[in-house]
Amino acid sequence: MDDARNSDRPFNRLTRLCDVMTTALDEAIEAEEPNDEQRGKVRTIVFLEDDGGAGIETFGYESSIDAMVSLFVHMKAVFQAEGKDLEFIGIPENLEGIDHA
Repeated sequence: MDDARNSDRPFNRLTRLCDVMTTALDEAIEAEEPNDEQRGKVRTIVFLEDDGGAGIETFGYESSIDAMVSLFVHMKAVFQAEGKDLEFIGIPENLEGIDHA
């Protein structure tokens, strides 16, 4: 992905829309649970896509890596619910030194 980036601020139309969605979630949680200790435990990943690109924003996660781990766990569960298996196999970008005969 040539245009992949990590930013604390929205940088295009889709990431601005993602930000609007997570801001609304944060405001709804605050209104519903202003003093609840569970307030900070809500996490979500917002994906938006159109014909010109995609945007993603995480909310409530310690890091993007934590969010992706959660995403993979959820994806595996969705596949299992459909009677399918989903395996994640790491493939290095550089195959130098790997016997692939």
